[in-house]
Amino acid sequence: MKRKLFIVFLTLWGLLIFFFSSQSYSEQNLTPYLTVLLGDSHLDKVFSHIQFAYAGREISVANLGMVHFIEFFIRKAAHLFVFFVLGSLSWLVSTRIWKSKVIAAIVAAFFVFLYASLDEIHQHYTNGRSALVEDVLLDKCGGILGIVMCIIVFRMKKK
Repeated sequence: MKRKLFIVFLTLWGLLIFFFSSQSYSEQNLTPYLTVLLGDSHLDKVFSHIQFAYAGREISVANLGMVHFIEFFIRKAAHLFVFFVLGSLSWLVSTRIWKSKVIAAIVAAFFVFLYASLDEIHQHYTNGRSALVEDVLLDKCGGILGIVMCIIVFRMKKK
């Protein structure tokens, strides 16, 4: 019974990711809300020293502006979160199919990588979106964190 329930949750979560990937950037644009929320917060002074490259693009307040800089981190945190959950659900399903926890973790990690790759390919064909290898790696990290968290929680629960 639990296996079927976890499969349903995994399927629904995968469909939710697919739905979000089907939206264009303009449909997910957070800048109007962030502009109102941040207002004259002067956060640009706090974050002005942060600068790095992501997908060949400079990420900094000077280059993007404060609102787009914050939006970048929200979007990347969303990648980590949704794939953290996907990794967790994948591990829960895998442990119901394979007896070996190691094999279950490997299968779950492979599934997350495959889904992240297919998700970025899907975004490539969505108007206003782009496919980034860096996002696949970020998604994979989120998925692995979810798998590791499940392993830790279940080991603690056993003790």
